Amino acid sequence: MNKYFLQKYIENYLKTMQFLSKINSKKFKLYLWKIEESESELKKEIIINDSLRKRLNSLKSLDHRKGVLSIQQLIRIANIKENELNYDLHGAPILKSGKHISISHSKYFSGIIISDFNIGIDIEFFRDKILKIGSKFTNEDENYALGKIEDLTFIWTAKEAIYKAFRTPGISFSDQIHVGQLKKYEKKQLARVDFNNQFKLYDLTSFKLNSSIITIALEKI
Repeated sequence: MNKYFLQKYIENYLKTMQFLSKINSKKFKLYLWKIEESESELKKEIIINDSLRKRLNSLKSLDHRKGVLSIQQLIRIANIKENELNYDLHGAPILKSGKHISISHSKYFSGIIISDFNIGIDIEFFRDKILKIGSKFTNEDENYALGKIEDLTFIWTAKEAIYKAFRTPGISFSDQIHVGQLKKYEKKQLARVDFNNQFKLYDLTSFKLNSSIITIALEKI
């Protein structure tokens, strides 16, 4: 499923339901949720164990709690059992099956993606505050985006998604993750990581939903 049809498929589901269904690609399964329910509605049909209850109680933001609960709904829909999902020392999700999983949520959408390959997903909505921090995560090739909310948000989501796929703490977003010039009319874009003598390429798939950007980074084999 290419980027154009992926986006149209999602947009059609957006008109009718919160859960945007399961989207199958040759290399991943993507589950998306449009967060519109109340917190109590999002708790329905999911098991609130001690760990999840403690996490929810620690979150002061209603949006964050709803994001966490919508992710739990997607985990339920993906039929991932409680004992099949763990987290490493850095908080990254791990599946007992050996498949790779990545998770993201923002104010309006949440998503999980599952693949046989190293993969990451990030979801962000457009906010003015990114203009203040843009220079902290961009490099010379990406300076074209400074002052532009949409372009900076794309670069941020791309680097976050790559970071999740790369799974190595300590990497510099500005110096070691290179997204480069945004090619708006290409279905896919390549990005790279240069870190401690490691060089890896990633296929990026990015699309807009309303005022949000969703970016997927898949390690190129």
